[in-house]
Amino acid sequence: MYKPLPTPSEMAQWDRLCMEEFGLLPEILMENASREALNLLKQKLGSLKGKTALIFAGSGNNGGDAFALARHLHNHEVKTMVLHTRRQKEYTGTAGYHLSLIQKMGIHLMHLPEYHMDFINKVDIIVDGLLGTGFSGQLREDYISWIKAINKLGQDGFILSLDIPSGIDGLTGKPSPIAVEAHATITFEEAKLGLFLPPAKPFVGELVVGKIGIPKKIKKDHPCTHYALTTKVLDMVKEPKSTMHKGEAGHVLILGGSSGLTGAPLLAALGAIRSGAGLVTIGCPKDLAHEVKCSWPDIMTLPLGEGKDWDETCIKNVEENFFKFDAVVFGPGLGRTSGALGFLKKYLSITHPKTIFDADSLYFFANHPELFDKIHSLNEVIFTPHPGEMARFFNTEAAEINRHRAKFAREFTQKFKTNLVLKGAATIISSPSSPILISPFATPNLALGGSGDILAGMIGSLLGQGFSALDACSIAVYWHGLAGKKLKTDFPYRGNLAQEIAHILPQTLAEAKNDQG
Repeated sequence: MYKPLPTPSEMAQWDRLCMEEFGLLPEILMENASREALNLLKQKLGSLKGKTALIFAGSGNNGGDAFALARHLHNHEVKTMVLHTRRQKEYTGTAGYHLSLIQKMGIHLMHLPEYHMDFINKVDIIVDGLLGTGFSGQLREDYISWIKAINKLGQDGFILSLDIPSGIDGLTGKPSPIAVEAHATITFEEAKLGLFLPPAKPFVGELVVGKIGIPKKIKKDHPCTHYALTTKVLDMVKEPKSTMHKGEAGHVLILGGSSGLTGAPLLAALGAIRSGAGLVTIGCPKDLAHEVKCSWPDIMTLPLGEGKDWDETCIKNVEENFFKFDAVVFGPGLGRTSGALGFLKKYLSITHPKTIFDADSLYFFANHPELFDKIHSLNEVIFTPHPGEMARFFNTEAAEINRHRAKFAREFTQKFKTNLVLKGAATIISSPSSPILISPFATPNLALGGSGDILAGMIGSLLGQGFSALDACSIAVYWHGLAGKKLKTDFPYRGNLAQEIAHILPQTLAEAKNDQG
């Protein structure tokens, strides 16, 4: 269900343990990597015979991968030239070994700092082996000029990056400040964390994982701290029995809605219904109930208190009806009044069902962190902020949250000891006792008001159906992202409605199941 996303340091540890615990020579791992790169080129370009290749080899192991690939291309009758950043005598160890092999083969080698790129007009294959996954910081001017030259050559040729496009930080995915714009990236053994994050996506091209022989035991004994969600998480959603009744599918309560914000709880309710909830009720101030329901016969309402505003008295009707509900989504359209805060405090003071705290309720938690102390069971609580809401918890800006999403997600769960869904491109799921999980989707069709309300409703639906907090989040986040991807087909320039995300959920799941079958 989850695909490892090692950080550069975790991958380096796996490499080291291969040698220390299994005696695997690094020259063999590098040879395996180069063969995977060769196979990808053959898949993409067909016969390589007679083609031309320009290999950019950096100073580290990434350069060694490039040297080994150059040998294979030469053996496939590709006219090959290697541009290396160090002088040949300075290459030692594994990279030096593979350099010595191509020296014996007579492959054309040139010292890159002394080579004038203007001499090259067109090349079929451009191999980027300048910088590996351990790169961080800012590029030097010479590397910036070389990367620009690679990207220019890529206008007429095929750029293959080895392990990671040069210029991308292997931990954060950020270009520094530019990066190679690869047509494909062959990453070795597992996709590195940075490759999977949104800043890297414009540079990676097609991402292919090439296995190089890291023993499974090493990866099992030394697991990653980050994993990617895969379509297998949807295997947890089973086909319903023909004899099931609505009570078996869970009853979700949405607590939210205020003057001018009556659409949010409705969208959360639609998300819950379309993801399989048996019953959905919206609890809102009494005089807003008709407006919130908005003529949807599928959704029930629970009028609370008197008038149009939240206050502490609204808790009475909620508490009296708690026995009916399996999960609660608290916050869509709640508003930020003192009355809403009073209602939240009352809610936290009594025993309540499993709860997703979303939207305006997050504003109160950020401004009154003592509220976390009132939560009865943190394991059954999920917080679902977008980057702007998350920023309030750390007194920073949304842009800073997006620059270090995984870092802030981990800090949140460690500080508050609860479950988190940090929404946005490559949505992150974090909990105190599990690795960070990352969605593979960065879909502009989900970037609109109401999208998060639907996701919250989906999580509530899955909690109500009996899934654990972590499984409910994993299924909902992947399913929601897949729906956004599907909508992009019909709305390539966006323009879809938030409710269309909900309406397309059943079809999206069915198609995913059929593709797996």
